[in-house]
Amino acid sequence: MRLFLRKFPYLLMCIIGLIICVQCTDNKSAKLDFPKNRWYQSDVLSLNFTPENLNQSRDIQLNLSYVHGFQFSEIPLEIYITSPLHQVDKIPITLRLLDDNKEELGDCVGDYCDLKFIVINNYQFTDSGKYKIQVLNTFAHEYLPNVLSVSVQVK
Repeated sequence: MRLFLRKFPYLLMCIIGLIICVQCTDNKSAKLDFPKNRWYQSDVLSLNFTPENLNQSRDIQLNLSYVHGFQFSEIPLEIYITSPLHQVDKIPITLRLLDDNKEELGDCVGDYCDLKFIVINNYQFTDSGKYKIQVLNTFAHEYLPNVLSVSVQVK
């Protein structure tokens, strides 16, 4: 074993790192990147989530990275939450990017902005098993421009 460790120390470090990453992955978030900065309506963000504690209130957060100076002040979205019993909750959301004074709500550095927004407060996961959370862009055109990425997270 000692000879193996001397000859392949980096392999051992990679194996340990992989084990740690697998143990830390709890599948509470999902992300979509848009290389051409276009969020097409056909691009559905999907997260499979298994709640650890039933009847515990959880927040569902949306994280959006976009280009500063976005030409729209809000984005229409729909969130679908499918329970293990195949019951579907459809929740329409309007994601605001600008406040009443036309100031960015996102945290902007240079040309890029990040917005974190709790889209659903205190959602109750009441059934045991796997839930599916889907986020759809319902913008009135084929795609929403100047979006770098979007992610959904259960907190």
